[in-house]
Amino acid sequence: MENPTYRTPRRLALSLLLAAALVPAAHGQSKDEAHAQMIDLQAQIAALKGQSSVEAQQQLAALASQLHDLSASLGGDLPCATGELSAGGGSAPAGGPPLPTGCTTTTTNFTQSTAVAIPAGPAVVSSTLDVSGVDTYLWDLNITTGITHTFPGDLDITITSPAGTVVTLTTDNAGTNDDVFNGTVWDDSANPGGQVPYTSNNGLVTDQVYVSGTLASPLVPEESLAAFVGEDPNGTWTLTISDDTGGDAGNLSSWTLAVSTFPQAPNLDPVASFDQATAVAIPAGPAVVSSDLVVSGLTNPICKVELRSAVRHTFPGDLDVTLTSPDGIIVTLTTDNAGTNDDVFNGTVWRDDANPAGQVPYTTNNGIVTDQVYAISTLASPLVVEESLGAFMGFDGNGTWTLTVSDDSGGDAGSVDSWGLDFTTCSCAINADLSITKTDGVASAVAGSTTTYTIVASNAGPADAIGATVADSFPAACTSVSWSCVGAGGATCSANGTGNISDLVDLPAGGSATYTAICAIDPAATGTLDNTATVTEPAGVTDTDPINNSATDSDALGASTDLSITKVAQGVPDPILLGSTFSYLLTVTNGGPSAATGVMVNDTLPSTIDHVSNDCGAAYADPTLSWNIGNLAAAGSVSCTVTVSVAELGQIANTATVSSATTDPTGANNSATATLVGAQPADVALLLSSTAPPSLAVGETYSYNVIGTNNGPGTAAGLTFTLELSSKISFISSTCGATLAGNTLSWSVATLANGASTSCQIDVVVVLAGDVLASANVSTVSVDPDLSNNSAQLVVGTGAVAVPVINRLGLLLLLLLTTGLAAVFVRRH
Repeated sequence: MENPTYRTPRRLALSLLLAAALVPAAHGQSKDEAHAQMIDLQAQIAALKGQSSVEAQQQLAALASQLHDLSASLGGDLPCATGELSAGGGSAPAGGPPLPTGCTTTTTNFTQSTAVAIPAGPAVVSSTLDVSGVDTYLWDLNITTGITHTFPGDLDITITSPAGTVVTLTTDNAGTNDDVFNGTVWDDSANPGGQVPYTSNNGLVTDQVYVSGTLASPLVPEESLAAFVGEDPNGTWTLTISDDTGGDAGNLSSWTLAVSTFPQAPNLDPVASFDQATAVAIPAGPAVVSSDLVVSGLTNPICKVELRSAVRHTFPGDLDVTLTSPDGIIVTLTTDNAGTNDDVFNGTVWRDDANPAGQVPYTTNNGIVTDQVYAISTLASPLVVEESLGAFMGFDGNGTWTLTVSDDSGGDAGSVDSWGLDFTTCSCAINADLSITKTDGVASAVAGSTTTYTIVASNAGPADAIGATVADSFPAACTSVSWSCVGAGGATCSANGTGNISDLVDLPAGGSATYTAICAIDPAATGTLDNTATVTEPAGVTDTDPINNSATDSDALGASTDLSITKVAQGVPDPILLGSTFSYLLTVTNGGPSAATGVMVNDTLPSTIDHVSNDCGAAYADPTLSWNIGNLAAAGSVSCTVTVSVAELGQIANTATVSSATTDPTGANNSATATLVGAQPADVALLLSSTAPPSLAVGETYSYNVIGTNNGPGTAAGLTFTLELSSKISFISSTCGATLAGNTLSWSVATLANGASTSCQIDVVVVLAGDVLASANVSTVSVDPDLSNNSAQLVVGTGAVAVPVINRLGLLLLLLLTTGLAAVFVRRH
């Protein structure tokens, strides 16, 4: 622990006295003289570090402060014991820091060639440089300065970005060494290898061993250029130079920015923190201790790293602290800073952007470890490290990191109580979160119907996904598919199509493509209708959440049919008679949408007809016909012809019904009835009349009129009329085409409707005297319920001839006359 007396005014006064006595006037001392004095100071410090008295420790503190100030005036490095300055550190990696996964960078140089004079100070001058036309994410920045000056230790130089961030390149470094910044490349990675304990640490502007007239390049600036990472470099950059002391002047002839950019911001991973809680004692020096921290699980290279330290020490100005990465890159956090101010690093956060605004001319420049105004036991945080943590950018952070602490002077001790690292990793793998949803809004569907899917492919970003693929191979149960698509949020897709979807789409971040797909379901489909849609990222794009890249919609498939039946009587005779045959045409149709199973037709025949035959193999068990159709496809139809005969009089009403094992929500059309009048009775009546006068003479003609009337109710069919003639008359002609067979005339009438009549006029001549009897009759094949009116008779006769009274002579004459007439008659015949 620190001796409390170190903090007494006596100690402070003595320290100030010693410092005043030992600090040379830099402008009045040659470099060789200064180097010799520094070697002497080192020897004195080494001698005092083994002593424990209060006076020795006070002298040690004053000497260490003097050595630090003298070293700073000459550029920051300590000389070797031989009195010569030795080189150290390493060289910057070629081409800047490595690139994170998937990143591509473009480096563009911009130069300002207009010279600016740097007058003897105090004076501040500036030069501006416009950057344009580059990508908007700055990954790396190097600066080349053409500065001539005869005392660069007078100079404070800053660079300011268009965003206003200020980074200090150098503050009072390089002492009297002329023109050492005339061509310097300022690069965060200029010194990847300088490790404690130092003899020198070239490559850091604060620790470089400068030689007058010799270019010092490359150099890590006093403040990290990584503070600019992520900014848009387009705009005006300003180089500001403050000469804070008179007597020397110089010139800025030109300066150049090497701007390395990404086309777009990398994808930053969440901060991953790692801690080492095992304390490590820091003994009084000279001594070097280290602490390791194993980092694992980082998936991408480093884009930013911060260090947290809990370092206690009663003389932090003794400490040189470095951080070494698994790749062997070494970054110096601090070299002999903070003097006697106890424990100022106990909780410090070391970060590249801790001091974004410190601008010359300085009064103070807190936030930079080399320029911080420290106060004893007061935490200094955050601080920009002496060398840039940006040197780790682009490297893999997994592995063992080492914090190394060198206490280069005796007398004071401390401890690394704990330390930790906070990593922000990144990649330029173009990350997007594509997702897809699919639904038809129902849990079940009917075979043979249609279902409409809504498919939405989306991109939650952050990157665009140009040329993503949306695919949907519809199941076989979808017999046909038509689809359309509409993009939103800048997304584009094919307007429409048929069949499976395999569509290249552009999905910008926040965009979506909505497909509407109509699937016609196979009427015979059963089970479950499963349909999966997918979205796939294009080449070069990484989907951060592939789990949501597919979506499935499942519907339980049911069946529904619309069976219908028709029944048409065909070949029906007119009129229908007992024994007549005709047929029914039964037609069953499935209007869908699904196929029907277990289809059955039942037809119970009425008593008025008998089953004769059928052409569909239907079974008949009197009086029912059973037709087992089985399965019937949607839109399918089948027919059966059933032949029947008329068995009874009366109306024939016949109903057939269809049923199935499949749901049929429309039952109204599941039966059909055909109604016929059937066989009906016909009461045929006959009327016989003649035109004969009351008396007829032989040779006289007259007519018979035969009228047949159907009194119904049915139509009479197959009517046969007859008229039997007496031998006393002879048939001449008829109006009905009657034919004579013997003494009987006959003629036919096919049908006679209810209420209709038919008539026939028959002309005859009297051939013999006497009464003439005619008998008429009508018959029908129809059922005639009253046969009493089916016949008629009519008698007509010749008139009586008066016989005169005569004697025997008259009688003889009459006899002779009669005999003569008879002879004449016989002769004529």
